[in-house]
Amino acid sequence: MNDQILNGYLQDFKEQHGLEKLSESDLFSRFVTFCVISKQAGSPASLEDLDVDGGQDTAIDTIAILINDRVVIDKDDVDYFRESGRLEVEFVFIQSKTSAKFDGGDIGNFLFGVRNFFSDKPTVKANESVTAFREIKDYIYNKNSIHLKRLPVCHLFYASTGKWKDDEYLTGRINPDLGELKKTGLFGDVRFLPLDADRLKSIYRALRHRVEKEVNFEKHTILPKIDKVDEAYLGILPSAEFLKLITDDEGEIQKSLFYDNVRDFQGGNPVNSEIAATLGGATTSDSFVLLNNGITIVAKSIGKVAANFRISDYQIVNGCQTSHVLHAAKDKLGANVFVPVKLIVTNDPEITNQIIKATNRQTEVKLEAFESLTPFHRTLEEFYNSFGSEMSKRLYYERRSKQYENTPIKPTTIISLAAQAKSFLGMFLNEPHSTHRYYGEILENYRDRLFLETHSPFPYYASGLALSRIEGFFRARELPSSMRPFRHHLLLLFRLAIARVEHPPLMPKKADDYAQKICEVLWNEQKALAQFQDCVAQLKTKLESFSGDRRQADRLRIFTLHLLPSQNQRPQGVVTFWHVNHGFGFARATDGQDVYVNWRSIRETVHQYLREGERVEFDIVKTDRGPQARDVRILLKA
Repeated sequence: MNDQILNGYLQDFKEQHGLEKLSESDLFSRFVTFCVISKQAGSPASLEDLDVDGGQDTAIDTIAILINDRVVIDKDDVDYFRESGRLEVEFVFIQSKTSAKFDGGDIGNFLFGVRNFFSDKPTVKANESVTAFREIKDYIYNKNSIHLKRLPVCHLFYASTGKWKDDEYLTGRINPDLGELKKTGLFGDVRFLPLDADRLKSIYRALRHRVEKEVNFEKHTILPKIDKVDEAYLGILPSAEFLKLITDDEGEIQKSLFYDNVRDFQGGNPVNSEIAATLGGATTSDSFVLLNNGITIVAKSIGKVAANFRISDYQIVNGCQTSHVLHAAKDKLGANVFVPVKLIVTNDPEITNQIIKATNRQTEVKLEAFESLTPFHRTLEEFYNSFGSEMSKRLYYERRSKQYENTPIKPTTIISLAAQAKSFLGMFLNEPHSTHRYYGEILENYRDRLFLETHSPFPYYASGLALSRIEGFFRARELPSSMRPFRHHLLLLFRLAIARVEHPPLMPKKADDYAQKICEVLWNEQKALAQFQDCVAQLKTKLESFSGDRRQADRLRIFTLHLLPSQNQRPQGVVTFWHVNHGFGFARATDGQDVYVNWRSIRETVHQYLREGERVEFDIVKTDRGPQARDVRILLKA
């Protein structure tokens, strides 16, 4: 690669993400995916889950499907976001070439691959990874089209290490294919976006450096001294100045600024439509400042020269809806439109949490929005930190999004809240088959079994460490990539191999001793690798002897039972009551106890409801409100 600066960025990316063993072309592909997805999505994503490169990839390196600015990798994710009342979908396709030129033939193959992806009758067979994304695409269009707020947008990114010059031959080659995609009627817009060396460097620079913008904040007042708050201001910003804070160099909204906002953009709902109408009215736009609740910004530092404020490391913790509507109307905003702004400067995370809670009580938000603010997560973060700087033990628990951004801490040593929930669910709750679900759904369905105040933090750390280890082994190609979809099953097998207890203790003392035994192996990288290699061999043997659908085995409860040392028959019962409108009921188990059933626990029906008289089997979980059913399966129709 001739571009020395871009090559330096690639080396930095390689070290940050532990990709030392990737070839130059694979590394560049992963680098491009990181740049694109980090910019397009409103939350982090696992790059490995989006990689479709390999045989029969139809000239596509990466596919990402975004719903409501979140990356989805499963049909269950679609169902989860559908419940929010809207689906705003974007399809992202990426092809990367280390060549220093934009080749018309390669671009043509890429465009053909995308057209083949959306064709009802594809002429070229694709690999399993591409096919899996096609199935999600079909599920969106065939089963959920009525829930689409607008037609999806299709983004096609083609990256090269050369320079894009708007060559007439290339644009002439590209435009007909884009026209064919538009003719399908599947999209609201189709965009081809070339990424040359300069553009890639610009994106990566912005991602790696702290956010810093300067605005003229003339109309403000200084708030009185507040404990643990460095500075605080209340005032109004001209809309043009506010837009500087939320847009990048190309005028696009910076979605990463809203990670700490507990509610993602809700699209054209009644409230947002009302905001837009106020902005668009000739007689109402100047009253926007009176009618809007305003924006809350939390920054780590600011620099002031007169009325000019240079704001650094900031997040929009309240005002996501207003920000998006203002951005959509940016070309129509007059000089008379002002935005109420509260600017708070603090480095204290608890103050930030209090602000997020206090400023987001207007409407109902999902459970995951406030999960990271509960006391257990602070305890868990402190437990992670208690291992000091010893390399074999040190990990960082990221209970708040972007918590460690712009620090020397490598992403490979960070365990996010979502990763923590899934690793614990698979390794200690014996449910690796459920980890493919969107983590917000996991939090809702397992709120009585996850992150409980009575739990010891040690097993959570152990599962996070095990996940970090196995992901590192996959990156280093020391474990076969074909086993990565089963990584949470491998965590379960690892625990059983070391501790040999099917239902591990989770309360302090017993749980601490149990987790310590597991960590003793994980802290020794060579021992951990050897044990995981044994687990892979065991998993392959179990797959060979599995009589069910092997293609779907990673998400089947029956396969998890196939892995466990004992396969005791689950409790059975008969449905005695079902409330159709509220989605709950009761089943009488064979031992006579009445077990509560919620529709979310029914995993094998299309409509997720039961009928009185149906025979079912389930797991029973003891809760403060009595026995509840998990993983309900219908045995006999009523």
